Amino acid sequence: MHPTIIDDPRLLRERFLRARRTADGPVVAVGDSTFLVNGPAAVLARAADRAPLWEWARREVASRTEAPAPPPSGVVLASGARPGLCEGVWAGRALVGAVVRLTAPARPPRVPAPYRVRSLEWAELTRAQRLVAVHVARGLTNRQTAALLSVSPHTVDYHLRHVFQRLQIHSRVELARMVAEAASSTTRSPA
Repeated sequence: MHPTIIDDPRLLRERFLRARRTADGPVVAVGDSTFLVNGPAAVLARAADRAPLWEWARREVASRTEAPAPPPSGVVLASGARPGLCEGVWAGRALVGAVVRLTAPARPPRVPAPYRVRSLEWAELTRAQRLVAVHVARGLTNRQTAALLSVSPHTVDYHLRHVFQRLQIHSRVELARMVAEAASSTTRSPA
C-alpha cells in the first residue's frame, strides 16, 4: 500500500530551504505540483524532469515504509544527472514530497539557448566579478565566497549586484545557468 499523498508546497519549500543551507551540491525538492532547485541543480534539472523524478521519489520513499517492495528503477534526468539521497517530507502520515540530492553527470550538461551568455556580456565583467559569479553559481553563500576570496561579505554583495545588473538577471539560479554556459562555451573548440 502506497502512502497517502497531499499537496503542501509551503511545507516542502520549508524543508527544501533547510536542506539547501547544508548542501554542498545539487538539491531539488519535488512533489505533486512543486519543483524547487538550488543553484547547482539549476543546470541539471528542468521542469520536464519533475514528473519522472517525483515518481521515482515516491517509490523510493514507499519502499522504506513497506515490507518487501521491489527496488525502485533508476531514473536519469535529461541532463544525465541521477538522483542520489532521497528524504521524504511528511505531514503526519501523508507524503508531501521529497528532497533529493542529485549526482551530476561526468560531462557538464548543455544549457538551453534562452540562458546562453553572449560572450560580450561575460567579457565585460571584471575578473573579481567573474570570480564571485563562479563561486556563487557553485552554490556558495556570500559569506563562504568572501572567506574563499579573502574579502568581506559586503564586497561579494557589491560585485554580485553589479553582475546581476550587467547580465540582466534576477536570481542565483539564472546566474548558475549563465556561468555553466560561459564555462561550456570556453571549453568548446571553434567550429
